Amino acid sequence: MNLNDRQQRIYELHNSRHALLRRREERGAVIASIDMELNVVRCELQALYAAISQVHPRSEEGQFIRLPDVSCG
Repeated sequence: MNLNDRQQRIYELHNSRHALLRRREERGAVIASIDMELNVVRCELQALYAAISQVHPRSEEGQFIRLPDVSCG
């Protein structure tokens, strides 16, 4: 996966994350399943950010939103 592919995937994941957060705010949404989906998205984003920062060490400085660490194992 090249840098452009990673950045495109990050963009898609952020859009997915925002949609999930909106659904979670709605009444009647099943919060537990949405939270699980959010964790999957968060883990994939963290992996992509880690891969980019290994290839481009400067990219971690101020260009990306830092997400809270969660267990992705």
